[in-house]
Amino acid sequence: MAYSEKLAYAPQDADGVVQDIKGYKDVGYNGELGIVAPNIYFKGDFEEELATQTFHEVPKAWGEMAKCDKEKGQQDGYKNLSFKSADGTTESYNQASEDYWTEEDPKDYKWTSAYYECPQIASMIDWFQCEMTRVRIFQQQPGHVMPLHTDFDNQKGMAHGQTVRIFVQLNDNSNADFGFRFQTSDSDVSLNLQKGQWLAFNQDKVAHSTWNLSKDRVRNAFMFVAKRNEWLDNIMKNQSTPVVVDCRELAKNRSKRVA
Repeated sequence: MAYSEKLAYAPQDADGVVQDIKGYKDVGYNGELGIVAPNIYFKGDFEEELATQTFHEVPKAWGEMAKCDKEKGQQDGYKNLSFKSADGTTESYNQASEDYWTEEDPKDYKWTSAYYECPQIASMIDWFQCEMTRVRIFQQQPGHVMPLHTDFDNQKGMAHGQTVRIFVQLNDNSNADFGFRFQTSDSDVSLNLQKGQWLAFNQDKVAHSTWNLSKDRVRNAFMFVAKRNEWLDNIMKNQSTPVVVDCRELAKNRSKRVA
């Protein structure tokens, strides 16, 4: 097996802080066929901040990207809120280049108004010491299932480094309505991340699917398109005592990134 079979339950205390991980991890992050959920959790009033923002319908006509999304079944089941985008707007979802097969370069993306208006969520973003291109929230609608698929980030090139995707669960999932499924040639696992938990994986190599089984609740999941580096590798190897990152405290003293 490329991964450990350990799959632990994630209880929460009265304050909603995850004390144990419901994760799927190997002895370290495998960059070729990797998925890891570190023992690091984010705590904050994320839903309150998101209530101040407007989510946008995902555009239906983006040429090659829209075609790929349609084949994945993504086109009708979620809304989008960008914190970093190609044109600096919260509506934009597309990559910077009009050529779908051009590698994404972090310098081509700008922070949006949502980044500056949501200090706790921005503090979470700032905590990750790695370069990012698109940073956005997928708001999966009730009853929607995104089929298993892979993406093509690293097939477009790695001149700016290997790309990984990071997902953070932002709203309460105590009923396990929101889930992920990951599949490789030798493994198939489903996870119900709790609020504040996150994972990273190689989206080109690991087939992935999400679902929202709720009848009346949206699922807010943060997605970073990030460039792998030594800092991220070290963080993803954390298998020790759980660490809680309090974004409320970080937000009190944070300095805004320069767009």
